[in-house]
Amino acid sequence: MAKKPSKQPIEKKEFDLEDFKKSQGLTFTVKEKELSWIPLSEAFHDAVKVPGIPVGYFTSFRGYSNTGKSTAIYEGVAGCQKLGILPVIYETEGNWNWDHAKNVGVQFEEYVDEETGEMNYRGDFIFLQGPDLVRMYACYDHQHSKMGTKPLRYEPVVEDVSYHMHTILDAQQEGKLPRNVCFFWDSVGSINCFKGATSKTTNNQWTAGALATCFKSLINYRIPASRREDAPYTATFAVVQQIWLDNENKVIKHKGGEAFFYSPRLIFHFGGILTHSTEKLKATLNGEEFQFGVETRIRCEKNQVNGIKQKGKIASTPHGYWNPDKINDYKEEHKDFIKEHLNTEYDNFVIEKEEMGLSKEDMMA
Repeated sequence: MAKKPSKQPIEKKEFDLEDFKKSQGLTFTVKEKELSWIPLSEAFHDAVKVPGIPVGYFTSFRGYSNTGKSTAIYEGVAGCQKLGILPVIYETEGNWNWDHAKNVGVQFEEYVDEETGEMNYRGDFIFLQGPDLVRMYACYDHQHSKMGTKPLRYEPVVEDVSYHMHTILDAQQEGKLPRNVCFFWDSVGSINCFKGATSKTTNNQWTAGALATCFKSLINYRIPASRREDAPYTATFAVVQQIWLDNENKVIKHKGGEAFFYSPRLIFHFGGILTHSTEKLKATLNGEEFQFGVETRIRCEKNQVNGIKQKGKIASTPHGYWNPDKINDYKEEHKDFIKEHLNTEYDNFVIEKEEMGLSKEDMMA
């Protein structure tokens, strides 16, 4: 009987993870760009020890009404212009003030529109309000992603904002807009969603769902992906969001839904929780008064950028944020502005404070 040949031991090849990754096309791990900031005022930094808005991140400024949140948008736009970042502004509350913008440092040119004869503004920014979004997208069916020929509604919707943001980022990626950009929205929760607008009703859950859905890829992918070193340009997103007090459960909730609470990497909270925690700043003289600002508490509620979570106080004025301890310096530096609004030639006006309470708006979703 023939002898069976002995089996040769199979030589086991040592597993090499790098070879495996190469075979799967997983050889590239791209670093992120060095952290940089769109600067806000010195007073903002003094209060929370954060220099401003982090580039390539999603940041939220939240609080009750009239707590000075929107001043962060004006300062952010001015900060972008100093750095050569293109501000793209969505102002859907209808409260934008060009004088305030100018006083804070936003650069723009006033001109008369030849067709309408109205005063208009242009500069290194893209500025869209509610009527502009309606003009551009009233015929667009966001549910079926197609443009029609007849208007489907006569109000802006949250999907308009996200659609335009995608359009800008597409242009950036295709090289048609070779600029770093920062999107500003004031404010989340101020407009309806497409379903609500086309059904002629309002449902907070519809709007909350629409926000979570249509901004998902923007805040979870496109904005953060711009931080990679292989991304030629950056994209940043900063919003103002009002809160309201659920008095029955003694908790705050966010207008427009909770999606924009969980998604930002950085949240700054203005004012208090169960109380407004702000004071009016008024200049008074001979029975006349002019409210020129508010003093409010501010704290960093969430920080997944550099971990610093400080709290302090800040004064929001027509000329930007100011350190409350230096409000007399503000009075001296801007006395002509205050005198003009008091309709006086005298300098002997005094600065007073008046505590503010929650309004009806702060108690409603």
